[in-house]
Amino acid sequence: MTEKSDEMKERLAKLKEDGKLPAEAEALLDELILELAELERSNRALRRAALKAAGGQAMSSRLRDALYE
Repeated sequence: MTEKSDEMKERLAKLKEDGKLPAEAEALLDELILELAELERSNRALRRAALKAAGGQAMSSRLRDALYE
């Protein structure tokens, strides 16, 4: 996971420890964290595929910026 994702997981863990979240909110946030991890994995795979499709050539700055969004 990225640094930002790790930070979010830590914040969620702290809220759970403090007992500040209802059980339903905890479950929802856990699902969102898992979905975020899956989307990050998918994004990395798509970036590799785009680079491979380009024949290993460096991407244009426009394409790179669009993929990073």
